[in-house]
Amino acid sequence: MSKLLSDVSDNVQVLTFNRPETKNAFDVELFELLRDSLNSAKDNSDIFSVIVTGSNDAFSSGVDLTSMLGNAGNDYEEPFETCIDALVEFNKPLIASVNGVAVGGGATILLHFDSVFISPNAKIKYPFSDLGLVPEVGSSYLLFNLLGYQKASQLLFEANWISGKEFYELGLAQYVGDDCFNQALEYAKRLSNQSLASIIETKSILKSFYKEDIKKARKLEADGMKKLFGSEDNLKGVEKFFSKKK
Repeated sequence: MSKLLSDVSDNVQVLTFNRPETKNAFDVELFELLRDSLNSAKDNSDIFSVIVTGSNDAFSSGVDLTSMLGNAGNDYEEPFETCIDALVEFNKPLIASVNGVAVGGGATILLHFDSVFISPNAKIKYPFSDLGLVPEVGSSYLLFNLLGYQKASQLLFEANWISGKEFYELGLAQYVGDDCFNQALEYAKRLSNQSLASIIETKSILKSFYKEDIKKARKLEADGMKKLFGSEDNLKGVEKFFSKKK
């Protein structure tokens, strides 16, 4: 079965991360599947909006550290970057339905969605200080821009779990409730009554205000990752991560 399920109905495409054994962690293939699906939906006149969710009790646990062991980590850079490019440049309504854990990359990508519908019991974590690394996908800038310096630094420095309710109260989600997927679907259908051309143009204008800031943040984050990846703190963090899983 595919690691990314797709269903299209009433001009709404639902993409479902489907690696339940890893809580929908991203490996190279899943990055590529998400990238290709977003690029395809962008050019498909039958698709008005895209909802992204996760199978079972998880949205995504982020990058699959297990699949990065040894030299395999070198295979991630190109699909990771091109997937984030597709996410950032997606021009139609992009909606997340977060039904469970969203960690690392599973949490940072949410900051690029136009709307987030989240379960109150969802658990979100930015674990980069745990792993001796820096934030990714422009999340350092987006959290700073959305929350201000002190709240952003608190989330990133402390790396604590926050609930879906707290995520909503921070202003990072549009809706919180147990029926988050159904509400996301209803919202997507309501948007289908609007002018797609207008939404695409408006989204382009809104994103233009911080396009260069995102590009700068991603460059700084990539440099920071290269500096810290394989460092003593990073190795200790990864060792601690795997020891918890045993």
